[in-house]
Amino acid sequence: MARTKKVGSTGRFGARYGAKLRRRVLDIEKKRNEPTRCPACATRALKRQAVGLWKCKKCDLLFAGGAYVPYTEAGKAAKRTIAQRLAGDFLALRDDEEVEDVLEFLPNIEKEEEEVVLDAETIAVSE
Repeated sequence: MARTKKVGSTGRFGARYGAKLRRRVLDIEKKRNEPTRCPACATRALKRQAVGLWKCKKCDLLFAGGAYVPYTEAGKAAKRTIAQRLAGDFLALRDDEEVEDVLEFLPNIEKEEEEVVLDAETIAVSE
């Protein structure tokens, strides 16, 4: 069998479909088959299960991504936008004094706790 140097796996198309389309297919196939990092365990163990489904071989995480790459440019932009929006909302909540139950899980906020002292006299009176 002949070896292909420039065309790689798209040599199977021969002279059909045009050079530009064969080059696009080659780029897509290279991106699809290269190892990528898992978002959960950060190992290079992601494999494509089906169109848009990616599975980590180490931690068995299965998630939806792009058809040929696990993280699309549009997905990255949406994730950044959501993170910025949530950060702004949490900062607004932290500055708002009316909402105190939300403040418990926000970082770097010290909540003053009231100290309750019970002695024998107050216990006897309450009974």
